[in-house]
Amino acid sequence: MGMLVKGKWTTRDSYIKQGSFFRETSKITGAVELEADAGSGVEPRYWLIASKSCAWSHGATIIRAICKLQAHVGLHIAHGPRIEGYAIDGGESWNVPGTTVQIEHVHQIYSLSDEMFTGRSTVPVLWDAGAARIVSNDSRSIIRSFTDLGRRLGNGAVDLAPAALHDRIEATNDWLFAELSNAVYQAGFAESQRAYDVAEAAVFETLDALDNHLAKHRYLLGEVITESDWRLFATLVRFDCVYAVLHRCSRKRLVDYPSLWAYARELYAWPGAAETVDFAEILQGSYLNDTSNNPHNIVPALPRADWQAPSDRGLFKPGLAWPMPDAAGFGPSL
Repeated sequence: MGMLVKGKWTTRDSYIKQGSFFRETSKITGAVELEADAGSGVEPRYWLIASKSCAWSHGATIIRAICKLQAHVGLHIAHGPRIEGYAIDGGESWNVPGTTVQIEHVHQIYSLSDEMFTGRSTVPVLWDAGAARIVSNDSRSIIRSFTDLGRRLGNGAVDLAPAALHDRIEATNDWLFAELSNAVYQAGFAESQRAYDVAEAAVFETLDALDNHLAKHRYLLGEVITESDWRLFATLVRFDCVYAVLHRCSRKRLVDYPSLWAYARELYAWPGAAETVDFAEILQGSYLNDTSNNPHNIVPALPRADWQAPSDRGLFKPGLAWPMPDAAGFGPSL
């Protein structure tokens, strides 16, 4: 996949260790507070650089849409052949906002921000055009900054991270990441049977638990939709077309889970959500770039599934809050 070493692109990488996939933790993290008046100029100060195929990017683009931040946070979609990691604009050059610099690869915005940066040049990236630097490349921090900005703007967007639920949201996000959202990649990138078996088991234990929970509750935290629901959605929308096939998580499909499938369709119907889903780009980006499981670069047909079918989730009465994950981090005992 390649990475930057002291600001220079190399073909080195270290994401496989003893047959198991290890995701590098984001290097540019920490709390992010965006200025509420950042969208008052001709162009926004902040820019989200994201990929339509990347689930972590998708989580950020959904929250940007749900929180109605289009005038405050610009969006640039990185796409095209990954010759040196993500292409910034399909092989064409892009002028980095706030500078006169033209770049062709996402890794160049990392070295522009920090000429000695070492690590993988991942998306999403939140760029501050005023300071000419990357604010964060951590999807969780970016999502929370969007949620907080939407609340401060008071523009009618829902509060996706109420203060009273912060601890439960964080615990749920940790569980979903470890046992589902990252586990599907651990299964897909595994280079040993044991690594695959462990990851695949975690994926379906988690999906089973979620389906049982959502048979009784409207959302993950009861009747209140939160960041956690949208982070989960970004994984679910890719499950049948990518993870069940390319990543060999084939025991069951999303459409085989009645409650989870209905829940996913409800979120898809949420105003602004469907516009962030691009199945063609999800297929292209995943099957042509993500693993060595597809050596001939065959992009399959999209599985038949009616995402616009009524979900009937509105029949639920207010539910109880999502219980905290247990000490072992394997999620709630349902």
